[in-house]
Amino acid sequence: MQKTDQIAVIGAGLAGLTVARALVDRGHSVVIFDKGRGLGGRMASRRKDGWRFDHGAVALRPTEDAFTAFVNQSEAQGNAAHWKDAGGWTGLPGMSGLVKPVANGLTIHTQAEVTGLDRGPDGWTLRGPAEAAGIYFDHLILAIPQPQAHRLLSPWPYLQTQIEPAEMAPCWTQMVGFETPLPTDVTYASRNEGPISVIARETAKPGRDLPGDGWVIQASADWSHEHLERDRAEVETPLLDAFFTALDCAPVTPEIGMVHRWRYAQTAKPLGQAYLHDASLGLSVCGDWCLGNTAQDAFNSGRLLATALISE
Repeated sequence: MQKTDQIAVIGAGLAGLTVARALVDRGHSVVIFDKGRGLGGRMASRRKDGWRFDHGAVALRPTEDAFTAFVNQSEAQGNAAHWKDAGGWTGLPGMSGLVKPVANGLTIHTQAEVTGLDRGPDGWTLRGPAEAAGIYFDHLILAIPQPQAHRLLSPWPYLQTQIEPAEMAPCWTQMVGFETPLPTDVTYASRNEGPISVIARETAKPGRDLPGDGWVIQASADWSHEHLERDRAEVETPLLDAFFTALDCAPVTPEIGMVHRWRYAQTAKPLGQAYLHDASLGLSVCGDWCLGNTAQDAFNSGRLLATALISE
């Protein structure tokens, strides 16, 4: 890859930001496009009326040297803290705080959904974002969930076939806040049965300043798949009922309540390789789903792709 190449990254989650950061630090020109309003993908925080909920990744649990170094650096910079209850680290002041330093200085367009790709003699053009109009890119990186990458790759069915082995699963996430703390000692729980997979007490996380007792309830993949097309109002009551049952608490009406549907929340079956790269097209694909189900997998996918592109 030449230093004069213009590179587009689609997706501002951890994988996309990691590969973009590495390329920019080596002198490459990179522009990032993301359909969301914020950065970090599933390392996300939802804020409303003084409340903050980490409604995507709950905690980071590094097991490899490179990701451990990233988390340790984030902690040293005041962007992360260890949360003993969950056996991992959380971002400060929310999970998205971990990725914002990675994005510092990068050219990023949010609310800029890419709806199609075109490859011509002058390079890649992107359909959708006004910011991409008239720009030709020498290299394109898709750092988005597998189903979204699969759709954009429809003009190149041989590439679609290469990523088809990977599978992703959905997750309904509920966020609730109570004026008075619930009468329970539970701060974090991971469950393997019933409609709920994870319960996290936001108020118990380090560095949180909330107006009350905040909780995140993540539904299981099976339950989420079964209720995927339900209206948000239809999933609130059964999830909240299951939450109170799990905590063995009498039901209480929340002061605040929200739900979020992650269509592509978890990796059900990883691709089995860190990234996909087609040098002849100038196209690469990366994401957590290439390797597994965690933020560490997203980080490694982006990091390893950047290493390969820089040495190309």
